[in-house]
Amino acid sequence: MKTVISLFFLLLPLMQGCGFVYEQHLTGNYYLIAVDTKNDMDICYHRQKDDDAPYTGITGANVYAVGYDDEFILVMAYRALRDSMGVSLQRYDKNTTEYYIIPVNNTQEAWEAQENKFGAFSKKDFEAKRKELGVPDDITFKRL
Repeated sequence: MKTVISLFFLLLPLMQGCGFVYEQHLTGNYYLIAVDTKNDMDICYHRQKDDDAPYTGITGANVYAVGYDDEFILVMAYRALRDSMGVSLQRYDKNTTEYYIIPVNNTQEAWEAQENKFGAFSKKDFEAKRKELGVPDDITFKRL
């Protein structure tokens, strides 16, 4: 009996490990999520009205700063390193920052949310696209 109780307490943390390391609601159906470590931080789309809906990652990069309002989410992230087949290695190039602009659309499906972004951009291209889209200057980045 002692062995069964000990085994139960060893397995309990594994059974409870279904949450996120970090979760912050941004706006509408958009969240800042880190699944295993903060290096996994990504902007995710999740339909709030459907608890069974998945959290769908949008940038696939290591997000380290965001700014947002009800119409746009701006993202600074480190570029994901990839293998020869293009698969992410879950490591990031901390010498290369990528910028994204995500138009807020709370009526889309998860697969549409993955496509509903502009970027990855260099700083110069990001600034040009920001002006083209009319993203307000008062949206500023906050480091995480």
